[in-house]
Amino acid sequence: MNEPNPRCRAPAAQRCCARAFGSAASDLDVAFAVVDRASAVTALLVACVSDMQGRAISFDEPGTWTLNQRLQALIAMRLAAGDATIGLQVACSACGEAMSLDLDLHTFAGDPVAPHFTWCADDGTEVSLRLPRADDLQRWRREGVLAHEALAASLIESVAGQAVGADHCPPAAWLSALDDAFAAHDPLTALQLQTRCPACDHGQLVACDLEALLLEGFAGTQAKMLEEVLQLASAFHWSEAEILALPRWRRAHYLQQIAARGWA
Repeated sequence: MNEPNPRCRAPAAQRCCARAFGSAASDLDVAFAVVDRASAVTALLVACVSDMQGRAISFDEPGTWTLNQRLQALIAMRLAAGDATIGLQVACSACGEAMSLDLDLHTFAGDPVAPHFTWCADDGTEVSLRLPRADDLQRWRREGVLAHEALAASLIESVAGQAVGADHCPPAAWLSALDDAFAAHDPLTALQLQTRCPACDHGQLVACDLEALLLEGFAGTQAKMLEEVLQLASAFHWSEAEILALPRWRRAHYLQQIAARGWA
């Protein structure tokens, strides 16, 4: 199993504090189904993340964060809820057997990796690179940038000490090695897990979209909140605001009583 690269860490200013999603009434305002994935992540971060001094972050700030930094914040939110296990369903590439992998998020949690790093090409050329940010994804989508060379070029800051512009075209021979360099520096964003099939003992690498799994979990938490509101409103005729103002343990108590008395 790949783990976050311990060699390069982000400065303390990039660290953040996160609360559990589902612990505030405003969490029902995150529109998972009607926005794109990047926008959903941004809304989650704005709702649940603060800086180390407890100040709320602005809506624009998460767009400037690297994908790794955003992912670490999502992991912190999940851990704040006391749920460190996330499940991944895959099929064996050899025999097709369904496999369920339980991942411990503590394995992946840590400070964001450094947003800038250096890579050396086979010919000794030193290349300064930066990790992609959320606003890069938005810009690439808006501009229709799909070519591998263009994506790589936009993340190159300098070559042999000389700054390069967005129109710089890296040698084709670099492209595969650049992919490896980004994966080595930030293995979490494009996570690969080594696993073995319990049925046929075939070993394989499994791609794990950790961000997608976390988003699915947060959407499930929100759906549970909505179901709780529905049940309590049906039983007691309280408003949504009144229900969500209750501490979570009291909502849980009332729901248990509803089930015990057969009021559901």
